Amino acid sequence: MSDRASLGDAGVRVAFSRAASRYAGAAALQRRVCDGLLERLPSGQRITRALDLGCGTGFANAGLQARCAPSGLIAADFSIGMLAAHQAGMGVPRVCADAHRLPFADGCFDLVFSSLMLQWCALDVALPECRRVLARGGRLAFSTVLTGTLGEIDQAFHGLDAHRHVIAFPSAGDLEAALIGAGLRIERMQMSTETEHFADARALLQSNRDIGASRVPEGGRRAVLGRTALQTVLARLEAMRTPDGLPLSYRLAWVIATAAE
Repeated sequence: MSDRASLGDAGVRVAFSRAASRYAGAAALQRRVCDGLLERLPSGQRITRALDLGCGTGFANAGLQARCAPSGLIAADFSIGMLAAHQAGMGVPRVCADAHRLPFADGCFDLVFSSLMLQWCALDVALPECRRVLARGGRLAFSTVLTGTLGEIDQAFHGLDAHRHVIAFPSAGDLEAALIGAGLRIERMQMSTETEHFADARALLQSNRDIGASRVPEGGRRAVLGRTALQTVLARLEAMRTPDGLPLSYRLAWVIATAAE
């Protein structure tokens, strides 16, 4: 089991809490992905109770409330800061919870919805927890990122030190195997690539910090990067410039799964 199974690496939790006040303004791609996942939800499913797992600042609130029975939505996140910045006035109960140890009874949700959170989890722990809290006929709908995501940052830091500078994302095969191992049947699994563009290298790196994603729990650097190394990183990123700006890529997986009988 990965060290990521704590999801509560203290640094990751702090990074997301610190980013909470900037997150909604910086997370344009995250908002688009959340909207895309809402659009992929199967029509016609009766949803009495739904869980927004890794709710962040509440991007999915309105879309899930429109599909859910009144007062049937619960929003959960492991970051107190994100929950505090959660959109006000939506009437959604908020719970501070770790996806590896959900504080909910077996079979209590018709839908578990999670957008761009599970990459921070040990899938062999978090996916069975999602399966556990799903009612008979319930669905898990999630988006996550795969190997190749943030590849530009990986390339820019390559060889400068012995540390990781992006987390180890799963492959599509890893994800499929983890779903099957958790007792989940895949209804739909779709891949796509999204690319953001930035005016300069410092803006690209700051964007990664502003969404709380710069903390690498396993093998990440803790000391400040030296000036010479930083200049090398900036130059390498600049060398990737396209007519649209400096690219930052996300290899996405969109999944709808049900509890296997």
